[in-house]
Amino acid sequence: MVNNNKHFHIAIFFIAIFSSVFSSVFSYGQNQISISGIVLDSNSKKPLIGVSVLEKGTTNGTTTDLEGKFFLQTTPNATLVFSYVGYISKEVNIDNNTQLTIMLEEKSELLDEIVVVGYGVQKKSDITGSISSLSAKDINNVPVPSPLQALQGKAAGVGIIQNTGSPGSTTTIKIRGTGTINDSDPLYVIDGFIVDNINHLNPNDIANIEILKDAASSAIYGARAANGVVLITTKSGEKGRAKISFDNFVSFSKPWKKIAVMDIEQYALVLDYVNGLTNYSVDGKLYYSKDPVTGEFYYDESKFHRIDTIRNNSPANWWDAITQTGIKQQYNLSVSGGNEKNKYIVSASYYDERGIVKTAGYNRFNTRMNMENQLATWLNLTANIMYTNENRQIIPEGGGSILKKALMQNPMVYTYDSKGYYSSDHPIAIINRNHNKMKRDRIDLNMSLTAQIAKLLTYQFKISDYIVPERWTNFFEVNKLNEDFQMPYDLTTVYVLQNLTNKWEINNLFTFLWNNNIHNLTVLGGQIAEGYNFNYQESIRKGTASNSPNLRYLSSAYTGDKTGGLTRQWTAVGFVGRVNYSLFDRYLFQANFRADASSIFAKKERWGYFPSISFGWKFSSEPFMENVKWLSLGKLRLGWGQLGNNRIEETSRYTLLNTQYNYSYGIGNHILYPGITATTIGNPNIQWEKTETFNIGLDLGFLRNSLTAEIELFNKLTTDMLLRVPVTISAGLDDAPMTNAGSVRNRGVEFVINYKNNINKFRYEIGFNISYIKNKVTSLGTGNEPVYGAWLSESSILDYVTKTVVGKPIGCFYGYVTDGIFNSYEEIKESAQYEYGKNDWEQTTRPGDFRFKDLNGDGRITADDRTFLGSPLPDFLFGMPLSFSYANFDLDIFFQGQAGNKIFNVMDYYLYNAAEGNLYADIREKHWSGQLQDSRKFFPLNLNASVPDLDPSDEARNFRASDFFIKDGSYVRLKQLRFTYNFNKRINTQLHLSNLALFFDTYNLFTFTRYNGLDPEVGKIVGTESNNLNMGVDHGNYPQSRTFTLGIKIEL
Repeated sequence: MVNNNKHFHIAIFFIAIFSSVFSSVFSYGQNQISISGIVLDSNSKKPLIGVSVLEKGTTNGTTTDLEGKFFLQTTPNATLVFSYVGYISKEVNIDNNTQLTIMLEEKSELLDEIVVVGYGVQKKSDITGSISSLSAKDINNVPVPSPLQALQGKAAGVGIIQNTGSPGSTTTIKIRGTGTINDSDPLYVIDGFIVDNINHLNPNDIANIEILKDAASSAIYGARAANGVVLITTKSGEKGRAKISFDNFVSFSKPWKKIAVMDIEQYALVLDYVNGLTNYSVDGKLYYSKDPVTGEFYYDESKFHRIDTIRNNSPANWWDAITQTGIKQQYNLSVSGGNEKNKYIVSASYYDERGIVKTAGYNRFNTRMNMENQLATWLNLTANIMYTNENRQIIPEGGGSILKKALMQNPMVYTYDSKGYYSSDHPIAIINRNHNKMKRDRIDLNMSLTAQIAKLLTYQFKISDYIVPERWTNFFEVNKLNEDFQMPYDLTTVYVLQNLTNKWEINNLFTFLWNNNIHNLTVLGGQIAEGYNFNYQESIRKGTASNSPNLRYLSSAYTGDKTGGLTRQWTAVGFVGRVNYSLFDRYLFQANFRADASSIFAKKERWGYFPSISFGWKFSSEPFMENVKWLSLGKLRLGWGQLGNNRIEETSRYTLLNTQYNYSYGIGNHILYPGITATTIGNPNIQWEKTETFNIGLDLGFLRNSLTAEIELFNKLTTDMLLRVPVTISAGLDDAPMTNAGSVRNRGVEFVINYKNNINKFRYEIGFNISYIKNKVTSLGTGNEPVYGAWLSESSILDYVTKTVVGKPIGCFYGYVTDGIFNSYEEIKESAQYEYGKNDWEQTTRPGDFRFKDLNGDGRITADDRTFLGSPLPDFLFGMPLSFSYANFDLDIFFQGQAGNKIFNVMDYYLYNAAEGNLYADIREKHWSGQLQDSRKFFPLNLNASVPDLDPSDEARNFRASDFFIKDGSYVRLKQLRFTYNFNKRINTQLHLSNLALFFDTYNLFTFTRYNGLDPEVGKIVGTESNNLNMGVDHGNYPQSRTFTLGIKIEL
């Protein structure tokens, strides 16, 4: 277990550092004068609107108005910094001048901002690998709790899917495809330190995000980087007087779509039709009966009362009974400032979400402190401390989804029985008995010391530590506390799972920099050490005295004790090296190398070596391109490298023994003795999964970079993929041993284009990114045995519906192929479904049933006739940001989507199947009707149907896994539409504010799709997030909600 005293002392150490640095921050204030002026384009002499005017070394500033004019209170000897997108920033000394005319020149090159890379930074123009960069605006202005959700659709080659829309749910991210059937999440790095995930981060604390997509950019992280790297830099303080920022938003949410199912009257008609009865209707006439003598119809009040009694004692719609208007709210407050030697920022945030399903909820509190202190002219200290508290109320999802239950629930069910108890395990009962909760705390501490130990040499010492205590609790009620128990089934159950995660990291890095007018050389070398410790304990007890909230503790139960736990730990060490060289600022070269060792692997397999090399050529800077004025930038990039994936179960190399088996000895009357047997055989030869990538990129800028484009082609091959290769049944193993046996290839193209311009007072920017990614399994080891994934327990299926084989993408859907619906017994006789030797009425398959294709031609429909039905992995990912500004008004629009993926819609199994429960409201227009039965002859003939006959038994297994359930998951979504009004300087001055803005935001406003389910954004089945074999199966997943938001931003 982790020594908590250790973390207490570390916390005290950091607090002492913050206190000492705060005490050194001095106040700001001098005599002020009024400055006014105008900012013009140096070529056109037209005024520039929205130019930032900032007093250097402070946060005192303003922006130019619609006529390019500005007014500012500042000091007589101040220096003003003028900056504007697409123009070269300019510094101007006032020298007591009160009237200024400023000319800004357009940049002839792309913005040469600094980009964060592994263990350092680089100029964007010097990048030779594949990196997507996103600014604070891309992340902070999205009303979502998770940084990953804010990234969706904004980076080419990066696929992000929220597994469900439930508050606090997880998100699937794939960088350039799915590289393994195992964990394919990228590596996360916050402020230079590796962390397990970023779900705890407040998006408003993020300054920028870099996504490293190829080996040339991410090989410096070696054994962790096979799935890409997400680098996050959090906000830091700026020089100037203290700046206070506050923002708040409140959102209201509803599902963007609602599936129409039958009401009680429609369902009563179907019940009579399906079962050939007249309980509620006759010949399709609800509440009527037929006179047996005259054959006339008459209103039957008893039938009305049967339905009306249920209607008055159950909800009109089970979906409406468990859903509500969701509410989100967030509050952010930060204080920042400093001087030349000391800078600080302190922030706090509270996010709270009440879901669109009752009892679903999530809240998070974040607080963070960042300090930068110049201890000496050659020594700098940066320190961070962050605390996060999360609480989540979890509803049933996955195979037991509460929304699936609500849609398929029989509407003719009473809410309560005659004794006042819930009549069945219906949705209202499930929701009101739901007590599944999670509480998580997290403390992150990190510190960096940077020393200029020589003119060209810098040393950096970095240390981090985080601890995450987590507690999951659940309480299972009993609905018969006042009745006789049926022991041991009618007992309450208390469940508690406690986790404790701790990770530390130490970096020692040396950086050598040398340059002149021709050469530019940077060399990085260093050593990394890490340690990880995870403990969990799971406990169950049964039998509390009641369902009271006061008794939902282990100590309140009296029987059925079960407790188990496990400790997992590993340590790792790595050595890193990188060389960057530039000749004439045109010819670029970079080489990375990392050697990693991890205790996860056996000693002889412990070390892994990961190199990369990349080149760049800025051909637009060549002398022969001087007269090509329309091309502002042209750069060709080429990169290759190898990466690793060390995410395996630590116990995979160990043989697991089970002591719960008995052995029999003797002849005749056997005697049983307790014994031990191996249930899983370990493999000490397990190695890292390896990924080799090749990347070609072209960066272009036209018309002074008002138009920019990027094109990239990549090839990514994963080998030594970990698999459980099947062994003979006689081995008696529960699980086959793990071995490095598989390989997967991802190939693709990425394209990004952006255009920005301003027409007088109107400014706009249009962007578009699209990616094409093709996934293919190339090997599954000896024999290439398939790997099965998603299992469905629905009675007509009872099979795996995803299958991974060589030559296909990971996790493809697998099943039968339908070929229309039989209209007669003659058609059945000519098919592979005909059962010879049986009369027509004895056939399992009847008119109105699906015809399935006999793919192997053996004259029978068997499991061998199954085939591949499509992939849950999209072929195309795309995003389109649009930004428009006029005067004080801003409008931001963002479209996002994907194409080419399939979804297995489990809800079609229930809502088209008369053997299960409620049905789609429009099923009467779609199902087959042959008028073969006398009781059904009143119903219109429909021989061109898409849905089988309504059968109460489904003997023919019409609803086995087939292409009937496979739907196109392509969609285009208006992800965000945001309107902002920025108050002018006069109002801000009157209110004593630096800035004031109001905004109205809509999220998931429209979705254009042919998918018939709740939401086409379907990720992994809840509970299977650790692998990629269960993608795209929709159990009535909690949908993304349509959200309307109002908010305010204030700066003092």
